Amino acid sequence: MVNYVATIISKTPILEEQRQAVHDVLAKLDLSVSGQKKLSDRSEDFFFDLPESIGLDALRTGVNILCNEKAIDIAVQPNDRFRKGKKLAVFDMDSTLIQQEVIDMIAAYADVEEQVSSITSLAMNGLIDFNESLRRRASLLEGVPSNVFESLKSQIRLTPGAYELCKVLKKDGYKLAVLSGGFIPLANWIKEKLGLDYAFANQLEVSEDGTALTGKVLGDIVNAERKAELLRHISEMGNIELGASMAVGDGANDLKMMHTAGYGIAFNAKPIVQEKAPARLNAASLQDVLYILGYTLDEQNALLEN
Repeated sequence: MVNYVATIISKTPILEEQRQAVHDVLAKLDLSVSGQKKLSDRSEDFFFDLPESIGLDALRTGVNILCNEKAIDIAVQPNDRFRKGKKLAVFDMDSTLIQQEVIDMIAAYADVEEQVSSITSLAMNGLIDFNESLRRRASLLEGVPSNVFESLKSQIRLTPGAYELCKVLKKDGYKLAVLSGGFIPLANWIKEKLGLDYAFANQLEVSEDGTALTGKVLGDIVNAERKAELLRHISEMGNIELGASMAVGDGANDLKMMHTAGYGIAFNAKPIVQEKAPARLNAASLQDVLYILGYTLDEQNALLEN
C-alpha cells in the first residue's frame, strides 16, 4: 500500500462538484480519500492509499476522463519524500518556457514559414523522426543572416509564470536546465533571463565568412533520447537522485525525459503527449506547476517576496 496525492488545479475557484468528482473517481476503484489540503482557492490536494493490485494506469485513465469533463487538471503521484523534495527541474524551451516555436519565427523571417511549420507539427506530434525533421527544417534556412537570433530576441515572450516558477525553485535549492530541440543562441539567452544553471540545444552551422546560416546542424541533435541522456547527466553531475528530478515539456520529443525524471509534466501539450505523460497541466501560467510540487500559494508568495 502506497500513499498517493491527487492535486486538483482549476482555472477558477474549485467547486464542490469538482471535489466530489475526485471522490467518485477513486470510489470506482474502491479507493477513498484519507485527507485533503487546500493549496489555494484554485488548487487542493487529496490523499489516498493505492494498493499494488490496482494499476496506476487505470487510475490515470479515470482521472484524465474526469479532467476533460470538469475542465480541471489532476496530477497523481506518490506522496513520498520526492514530492516536495526535488532538487532538479529541466524544461523544454519552445512553447514551454517561451510562447513561440523559434524555428517557425526564423522561417517567417526567411519566408518559408508554411513549409517549416508543416514539418514542425508532424515532429511535435510524433508522426515523423525528430532528427530528420530538424535537418529538413534547417535546410530551408540556408542563407538566412547569422544575426537572426539577435533580431528575434525582441519578439520572444516568456510563458507567463516561467520567471516566478524558476525563482521559487532556485530559492528552494533546485538546479535548473533548459533542454531544447531549438537553438543554442536563444537557449543561452533564456538561461540568463531565468537564472538557469544549464542550457543545451542545437547548433546551426554558419558560413565561413560568418554572415549566413548554411542550413546544416552541427554536433549531436538534442532529440528525445538526448534530452533524457542530458537529464541523467545533469543529475549525476549534481549528485541528485533521478527521483528528485522533474521534467516539463509540451512535445512528443519531451516524453522520454518526462518518464526518465522522477516526475514529468506535459504543459499545454499536444493531445498525444497529454495521454502519455505522467501528468498534464493546461494552465495560463507555469507557476501552477508549484501546486503539483506541493507548494501552497502562501509559500509561493513568501519565496517570491524575499
